[in-house]
Formats: sequence, structure tokens, C-alpha cells
Amino acid sequence: MWSNLFGILAALLASAGVASVAAAGGKAAASDEAVSVIRRRYAAINRGLPKYRVVKKELSGFSTEGGELVAYFDGATVAKLTATHYGETGRSLEEFYYWGGELIFVFRRRYTYDAPMSGKVSSTAEDRFYFKGGALIRWVDERARKVAPGGGEYVEAQARHLESSRLFLGAARSQNPTFEAPEPLR
Repeated sequence: MWSNLFGILAALLASAGVASVAAAGGKAAASDEAVSVIRRRYAAINRGLPKYRVVKKELSGFSTEGGELVAYFDGATVAKLTATHYGETGRSLEEFYYWGGELIFVFRRRYTYDAPMSGKVSSTAEDRFYFKGGALIRWVDERARKVAPGGGEYVEAQARHLESSRLFLGAARSQNPTFEAPEPLR
């Protein structure tokens, strides 16, 4: 009797494990497909850059040495934003890509100088953030590794990029030539 019960229990656990693995595999495949679509849209946006209207703004208070925001408008819609932040020991570049008014991708590159204010780059680091439906679906870090979703750092990165996107979209549409960082960011 016990061996039969253990056999049934083992079969149930095994089938649950297979279902769990299958569900995880299905999510990974869906994520891979979404990232593939985002990459195609990223390429299309960059191909279209020459035809977009360009708006430039000065960024103040986001970094120690200032910065610049460049917005690329396809009609009334922002297709791409580029924010460059300058500091004493390096600079960073963030590119925000939009499709149908929705954030789909953020590319971040950090340049570190060999000495303060030298301008001579000694190292670079890149991160890629893929978004779908207002949520971060994949983060590829500077070591080209996928960061596991759900962790504190992942959640913070999602919130930070969504908020930066919101702020920079507002700045791009503003009539002011300079965009001041909100108080908490200073």
C-alpha cells in the first residue's frame, strides 16, 4: 500500500515539475520573442533618425557637470530620447526608445575617465533594458548577463528608467530650453 501511495505521489510531483518547467520555458520563449520584436523596432527607429525633428535641451542638476537631452520626434510622437550626463570622472549616455508612445528599450553606456576632468576614457560599461507594457522584461548587464527579474536591483532599475523616461518626455515637449532636475534628484 505504501509503495503504491509513494508511486502516485512521485508521479504527481514529477508531473508538477514538468508543468513548472514547461511554464518557465513558455515565459522564456515569450520574453525572447518580445526582445526580438524590440530589437527590430530599435533598428527601425535608428534608421528613421534622419527624417525626425530634433529638439535639444540643457539638463541641469542631473549630474555634476551638466548634460544635454536630445529628442527625436516622428510627427508629434517622441521616437527616441538621448540624455548625456557629464561628471568629473566620466560621462553617461542613456538612450530611450519609444514605439507607439510606449517605452520599449533603454540603452545605458557609462564612460570612466583615466583621471578627473581628463576626458580620456579608460573604460566603458553598457546595460540594456527591455520594456513591454510598462514593465522591465529583460535587463542585460555590463557583463552581458541577464539580471534575474524580481530582485530589488531589478525593481529599482525598472522604476528609475520609467521615471527618467517620464521626466525626459515632459522636458522634450516643454518650451523651456533648460530642464532642471526635480528636488529629490539634486
